[in-house]
Amino acid sequence: MKKTVLSQFMVTLFGSLTSSFVMASADADAVRQCYVTPTVPSALTALDSQDKRVVIRSDHASMQQGHNARFDGNVSLSYRDTLLTAPRAEFSQTDQSLLADGGIEYFTQALRVRSSSLKASLAQNELTLTDADYRLMQQAGRGHAKQLTANDAGLTLEKAVFTTCPEQDNGWALQAQRINLNSESGWGEAWNSTIHIKGVPVLYLPYMTFPVNDERKSGLLIPQIGSSQKRGIDVALPYYLNLAENYDATITPRLMTTRGTQLKTELRYLTAQQQGEFHVEYLNNDRKKPVGQQQRYLTHWTHQADMSDRWRANVDFTDVSDDSYLNELGSDFNSPSDTQLYRQAGLNYFGDWVNSDIRLQGFEILGRYNTPYTALPIVSLSAAQPFKLAGPLEFSWASQYAHFRNDMPSIATDPTRAHRAHLEPTLRLPYISSAFESVLEGSWLYTRYQWQTPQSGVTGAITEGSDTTLARSVPKVRWLNKLHFEREYSWFGEQAIQTLEPQAQYLYIPYRDQQQIPLFDTARLQDDYFGLFRENRFSGLDRINDANQVTLGVTTRFYDQFQTERVRFSIGQIVYIESPQTIIDNENPKDNGTIGSANESVFAAEALLHFQQRWYLNSGVQYDADSNRLLKSGVTLDYRSDDKALFQLNHRYSRSVSDYTIAQLGALGTMPINETWQMVASYHRDVERDRMLEANVGLQYQSCCWAVRLVARRQIEANLEFSNNGLQQPVKMDTGFALQFVLKGFGDSAGFDVSDMLSNGIFGYRRPYLLNN
Repeated sequence: MKKTVLSQFMVTLFGSLTSSFVMASADADAVRQCYVTPTVPSALTALDSQDKRVVIRSDHASMQQGHNARFDGNVSLSYRDTLLTAPRAEFSQTDQSLLADGGIEYFTQALRVRSSSLKASLAQNELTLTDADYRLMQQAGRGHAKQLTANDAGLTLEKAVFTTCPEQDNGWALQAQRINLNSESGWGEAWNSTIHIKGVPVLYLPYMTFPVNDERKSGLLIPQIGSSQKRGIDVALPYYLNLAENYDATITPRLMTTRGTQLKTELRYLTAQQQGEFHVEYLNNDRKKPVGQQQRYLTHWTHQADMSDRWRANVDFTDVSDDSYLNELGSDFNSPSDTQLYRQAGLNYFGDWVNSDIRLQGFEILGRYNTPYTALPIVSLSAAQPFKLAGPLEFSWASQYAHFRNDMPSIATDPTRAHRAHLEPTLRLPYISSAFESVLEGSWLYTRYQWQTPQSGVTGAITEGSDTTLARSVPKVRWLNKLHFEREYSWFGEQAIQTLEPQAQYLYIPYRDQQQIPLFDTARLQDDYFGLFRENRFSGLDRINDANQVTLGVTTRFYDQFQTERVRFSIGQIVYIESPQTIIDNENPKDNGTIGSANESVFAAEALLHFQQRWYLNSGVQYDADSNRLLKSGVTLDYRSDDKALFQLNHRYSRSVSDYTIAQLGALGTMPINETWQMVASYHRDVERDRMLEANVGLQYQSCCWAVRLVARRQIEANLEFSNNGLQQPVKMDTGFALQFVLKGFGDSAGFDVSDMLSNGIFGYRRPYLLNN
């Protein structure tokens, strides 16, 4: 009976040893491809895990004085799915002990141990292996222990070594004077640990703890090291705090040699119905900022709540101390080139008949730009589903109330407070079949405003004037028709399908003079092929464009025999029966090509070509056919073999972006030099102003057990605090480099793929969009 207990004990403790190293090998898949699985003895595969018998076999067996049993020659001890082999073994009935020496091997489905000798005490429930070489069978991991002891307290390894490198590879190894593993508590401890790289010690830790199962543990994470002209040498050392099962925190001291010491904190929480993150970054004394501007901070909060099947809530809030924070100190939440921070909190209800959305919405503008209005709140109510009237005739409705605030409007006479109420009932007559779709809609758009107009006093001070009430009423008629045709064709001798999808839309909205209505949340929308079929070419409700126009478009798609989309081409055009007159304040149609002049005809086309298996061509263009002007275009050529071999060449042009013409050319890609070395590079240039925007070059070495990456970067430094005096600011460049090091199986290698480097720049790499992606 005690033999059975001992065998169970050995299985449990060796299972604990295996679990500990499985957790350490969190990225085992990345190295399994070059890790040769050890050969499993045929005797092990024949064992039955349900067999509770202890079976001992040997060439010779003898009893000594009735108390000791000796086994010689090919001794094997099996229990369930474990196997122990040795040249000789001896069992003592007196002290309940088992001795085996001469070179033993211990096997389970997950672990193999080779040792010079074994001593097991059934009375003490303890097992000791001397000079033990262990190797994981299903994961990348191996090591050595001068002495391995298993007992009720756990597992102890003396003078132990662990690595995920294959045999004969000394890329890295963790050496410790002593390691204790406790399967019940789920934690391991190591004393006097040293990490060796190519046999050279690089990091010493007098004490460390780690999990032996899926439990989390507080402790230091991998440091981050970099350098740039803006920050100098940049070192961050994260410390993880496992506060509870459903929330944790990370505290990261960050040293920037030219600016000072920053503290970054992150709090994450998760419940059955809610989840979120809260971040605070604080730099008390930025040595590169003038007096009075040296304290700098960032706060970021995201929250999502599913309170029931019908109620949802969300928050997304970011705040910074100054306009240059993102550009000079960087952030995990925004790009250094961002000029505004979005802030919103929302509550949604999804009912059987009514949907509602309540939002608080605002923006923090970075730089010398006009301060926008905040919406406190916006309340939207709409029909959850159309109401059936007579036959196919349907009725639906939408409404919205918004209260706007702006203490510093761009025009002194614009209101600081305003109310807007909007109602839009719609009658809809649809006809939908497998090949034809026709929808005739008629709507009435009624909007009512109320605000108090500021007035200038005798001394020039702005005071609140009289209340202004304004109402706008606009009818709208829209008739959209779509057809869908399919035909079979031959794709390199295989049967395939081509589709043809023409569509036509008539839109009528009479003109209303709206110049007296301030712009609270309205801006001009960019046009593309699908934008040609919009009902309104403005965001928000402060401008509703007039329209008496026909939009014609067609899309064709080619699918191969595997239903992969190989070709997609769309072309469309707006033909104006009457010239549109609605514009945004200070908008000159003739100059920027946004809203048309008389007889203007807006043209848009998009194309995708997925030729062969690895090449993709995407392009899009918007064109003013009346004035023969290109409004916007973009094209990308992609080659993607795998994550180690990809390339993209891109060009984009826009006639008017914040009163600037954008014309930029870029190239980025990665190429393997050999099996272990990889090169990555990107370059983007401003063709309009003939200057470089950004350049990156990186070199990465990656073996089965460790990886190192060095990246150098040079890019334009955005200046959002310049004086808006109309003078052109000098262009400044920032140069920096970053070094990243990963021990596979001992640290988190997430994000170490080469495509990760390409996605971190101003112009990040994006996969081509296909319906099959």
